[in-house]
Amino acid sequence: MKLSKKFSLVIIMLCSLVPSLAYAEKLLDKVDVIQTQTESEIHIEFLTQVRYIRHFPNNKETSRVQIFLEFPQLSSRSTQREFLNSPSTDTVPSFTVNYPDQKTNSIGVRFKKPIKFTITPDSSGRGIVIHVPSGKATASVTPIAVEPLPKGAVGEVPAKPASMTDNDYAAKLVAQGRLAKAAEAVELFNTVLGLPANTSSQEAQELIGNARENLGESAKAKAEYETYLKLYPQGDGAARVRGRIAAIDRTAKAGVVGAVKVKKPTREIHENTVYGSWDQYYYDAHSHNYDPIPANNSHTHDQSQLVSAINLTARFRQNEWDNKIVLNDVQTMDFLPGTTHQNRNRLKAAYVEINNKEVDYMARLGRQNGNSGGVLGRFDGALFRYGFTPKYKLNFVLGALDEYRVDYRRHFYGINLDATLNDQWSTNVYYINQSVGEVKDREAVGTELRYFKDGKSVYSLLDYDTMFNKVNIAMVQGNWLTEGGTNYNMLIDHRKSPILSMINSLQVFGGGTIHQALMAGATVPELRNDALALTSDSDLILLGATRQVTPRWQLGGDVQVSRTSGTAAAGVAAFNRAKKAVEDAGGIFDPNSVTILNASLASGNSWTYHAQAVGSDTIFKGDTSVISFSYTDAPTSKFQSLILSNVMVPRDKWRLDSSIKLLRVDIDPSTLQYIVAPTMRASYRLRDKATIEAEIGVEVTNINDQVNGHSRTFRDFSFVGYRLDI
Repeated sequence: MKLSKKFSLVIIMLCSLVPSLAYAEKLLDKVDVIQTQTESEIHIEFLTQVRYIRHFPNNKETSRVQIFLEFPQLSSRSTQREFLNSPSTDTVPSFTVNYPDQKTNSIGVRFKKPIKFTITPDSSGRGIVIHVPSGKATASVTPIAVEPLPKGAVGEVPAKPASMTDNDYAAKLVAQGRLAKAAEAVELFNTVLGLPANTSSQEAQELIGNARENLGESAKAKAEYETYLKLYPQGDGAARVRGRIAAIDRTAKAGVVGAVKVKKPTREIHENTVYGSWDQYYYDAHSHNYDPIPANNSHTHDQSQLVSAINLTARFRQNEWDNKIVLNDVQTMDFLPGTTHQNRNRLKAAYVEINNKEVDYMARLGRQNGNSGGVLGRFDGALFRYGFTPKYKLNFVLGALDEYRVDYRRHFYGINLDATLNDQWSTNVYYINQSVGEVKDREAVGTELRYFKDGKSVYSLLDYDTMFNKVNIAMVQGNWLTEGGTNYNMLIDHRKSPILSMINSLQVFGGGTIHQALMAGATVPELRNDALALTSDSDLILLGATRQVTPRWQLGGDVQVSRTSGTAAAGVAAFNRAKKAVEDAGGIFDPNSVTILNASLASGNSWTYHAQAVGSDTIFKGDTSVISFSYTDAPTSKFQSLILSNVMVPRDKWRLDSSIKLLRVDIDPSTLQYIVAPTMRASYRLRDKATIEAEIGVEVTNINDQVNGHSRTFRDFSFVGYRLDI
């Protein structure tokens, strides 16, 4: 499809959005593919903080990946369907990201073709990275003749384990060669090239030329490059290799001894693409309440919404230029009567990005998501990045936070520095200044520190507020995938909840603005003290592990302990605020609300134990089943949940999802809840880029109250919708 036709399709879709718009929160932000010398990195970013827990399958080539996550900043997760499509790229098969997957806190990533992969959290704490090794099998290529290793050097090359394949051994040597000094790298790459043709042969042939150049061995480097072109004339690195040969020839012609660093020739690129998706889903739900007192029985129609979403990226690549226009919008038309049901729009992203890879600068203007540098989420403004060396990039950001349903605007500016310390360590240091009108709202300095190597990753963040002189966030998250296939993960997290700012003080006034509080007689020091008093401390420790125990089954589990501490004023303010919000929406506030009590009044530790089994080919051929059990022991309540889900593909183009959730809640000695919720979903792919799906489910809640007796709520819910991939 031509670019103009694609834009026409987008315009038609946009025009179909009626003026009546609605609020709808989403979690997925964007997806991008970044090519490095050794792999393709698929970056999946979210609109909120995310914790990576585990994924399925492990150590297996597959076309479907399920990644289990947690969202610590959200009190409840969205159940609306979300999709992101892969950008146009020839480095990985096309794929689609969807949330939620199998009624769990997980995303499903489906590739057009099977891939090998590893997964780590990204460096921002708001994303996941899928690492796909580069290179294609070269079994048909004749083994490459190479010069013998220098005497004694063989002992420095790791021996090949008996259980390791040639491909895995070669990949390990190439990874070590990238980190080694030039002379050692030559030995490692030579060893790879001395093996039978493998998936790393092509890469090693190019890298040994690089290593020879670094040693000043121009003639040998040129010979290695010429061997590459002979074996791989259409290889991914052919253009780079020809450029290096030309550079060596120019150096020799100028009479310079040895190789010198020459600016890499710009790769000829002329590519304009548009990709994304458009989807619409109609959600419907009814509740039927049966009470011991017949007069209290009720039957309500509590949901009737049409949710429409467009996610569009136009990318324009011209040699060193890589520019984008991004639009991401969600709207809900609410068909229920009454003033509490409003139609509003949620524009998640609308920006223009200009990126010059030769000069190494990037400018982005518009609505965008801030996921680092101390920025607290989505904002309207500008971001400018300049790489003054390959390892150091300076970032400037300014704008106003995009916050819904508030009567104020928080403006900010900040500066931060990205630094790559070596192949394993990188960091970011930042300063951020935020204000509401003439009053400073937040001022903080912070640093992020990241480590990635050989299946091990660590991400840490420290945010210190210089206005309140308090630590806002101190967090470290780590993952370790052992050679035996066991994945360990840990998290230690201490933070202010919510993040310290002057806006927190407005809870005392029931909302409003800083200006209104000052007009009511409050002073800035008083507001600062109120903000401190009304901000709780939240602490969490998580330890978990996942292992493939059989070819079909993976077992995982984790233990969490969390604690929220705050002042009595904070608890009362949160309690009253929640009560007001529910009653303003026309509901009846439950004074035993578990969420409010645990979030603001609890002072003890909450322990959560989670066990999960994920299997393939369990009931039907090619299916995936998830069995998830959790138990939470909180100071004021206890939760026990069991979720069973299965997804299968009975025929080409069809997919069937089924699940059942069992939940028991002990709120206090006199109140006990049982919830049973089965669901069934079916989807059918009409064409390669068009899918329809529908879901139906029920939720039955039984409440045994020693004071009020037994009551039951029966709720049915369903949706039907379609998705078009652009």
